[in-house]
Amino acid sequence: MIKRITILFFVLCLSPAGMLLADAIKLDSKTQLFVDDVRVAKRSAVQRRINPGKKLSAPVVEPENPWEGNRVYTYGSVYYDPTTKIFQMWYMSCPPRGGRDPRFKHSDRQLVNYAVSDDGIHWKKPILNIYRYKGSTKNNIVYDLDTPSVIYDTAEPDKTKRYKMMGKVGGPSRAFLAFSSDGIHWRESSIDPMFKTSDTLTWTRNPSTGEYLAYHKLSKEVRGYKRRSIYLASSRDLREWTPSKLVLACDETDDSWVKSRPQRTEFYNMSVFPYGDQFLGVATTFRLAKTYKKTAPDQSGHDGTIHGQLVHSRDGHTWHRFEDRTPFIPNGPDAFDAGCILGLINTPVVYNDEIWIYYTAITTGHGGKLPEKRITIGRIAWPLDRFGALDAGQESGMVETVLLEPVGNRLVVNADASKGHLRVEVLDKDGKTLPGYSSEDCIAVKSDELRHVVKWKDHDSLPSGLLVRLRFHFQNTSLYAYRIESGQAE
Repeated sequence: MIKRITILFFVLCLSPAGMLLADAIKLDSKTQLFVDDVRVAKRSAVQRRINPGKKLSAPVVEPENPWEGNRVYTYGSVYYDPTTKIFQMWYMSCPPRGGRDPRFKHSDRQLVNYAVSDDGIHWKKPILNIYRYKGSTKNNIVYDLDTPSVIYDTAEPDKTKRYKMMGKVGGPSRAFLAFSSDGIHWRESSIDPMFKTSDTLTWTRNPSTGEYLAYHKLSKEVRGYKRRSIYLASSRDLREWTPSKLVLACDETDDSWVKSRPQRTEFYNMSVFPYGDQFLGVATTFRLAKTYKKTAPDQSGHDGTIHGQLVHSRDGHTWHRFEDRTPFIPNGPDAFDAGCILGLINTPVVYNDEIWIYYTAITTGHGGKLPEKRITIGRIAWPLDRFGALDAGQESGMVETVLLEPVGNRLVVNADASKGHLRVEVLDKDGKTLPGYSSEDCIAVKSDELRHVVKWKDHDSLPSGLLVRLRFHFQNTSLYAYRIESGQAE
């Protein structure tokens, strides 16, 4: 009997119906962005576009205390607690040498500082009385570490490790871990990740698999130059880490601006975050324009501007570039970030239907001299899910998904159809239009909304229990994302 059931199982799986079921993508309420074609079967008369965000015109955090020197950075993290309605930030400062607490041993200059905010714009630096700086504990210092990046791990059973910080310690540079129960009082971990890095490091965790992903900078020979490039080390348990592997190096398109040697493009760092059921990353792209043989104190020998480029991945390991290389976080137009977007947080904040990213802003190029070179923290925002779009103009565009198995009955679309229209057609597993679900049956979307609930003349929801393909028809419209929800159609 067991043998007959096993044979029947394999017959069903290998039959056309079985293969369709195996190929169908189960969709829950996670956002489906149109940043790649992984779940797109067909598209025509549409163009993918990067959507730069809207910056605040001034920094949100500036160096103003002796332990901050003249520069503050974020390679770290910002979290919003909906229970307390408080924003938390971990950022780095780089004061002059000397005057440091004798307990510090992980970094010769870099300090980790803590700030809070009620609105994400105006930040307070609480007096924590934990570490001394020049004899006083009246500061907001919580640790010493270079490029600190914090993960708040709600799944961690050990409450003393709920907050996890990874950064870089020097000589030779390598990754380092610290733990905390509250994000303020930190202790050194007995775990040594052991992989080498340069002077930038950020990390994230795969919410589906629990895998930790640490992105760090190392040099790679690319077209005749040793260039700053992005490598990845990963771990399931924080103890055993994979060897560093190259995941992002500049290509010929990145060098299209180059006019003469030694000009070239490099990647300064990459911050990655899960979004929907995929990963997005911002690679800070260094257009190295000139080199200096002699430098002033704290001046780099490499000069040029740095901006943020959006990259995408389905698993956090294999990364892809966009055909549209428009800067995702551009320089300027204000002076405080006209030179460099040096680094950014690994934890975008979703708040009031916007997505906020905090970043390190520099007034000059990477090789600027002090005091003209001033380093602060800025904030940039996007409407919810609107990192990139598929645009259709006067010619009607079409996008058809792969075969889907919806877990839910309501189709919600994020689109700007204020100057045109959008309709959705529902197809069966064989690609035939389901009765009552044609584009002509669909009630056209003609407005700019983050959450259009799609309806048809005789149906307020998707058909239940069926494998379907969604075919979007749109004109003079930007299509950003969609998702499947459960509940009554509005």
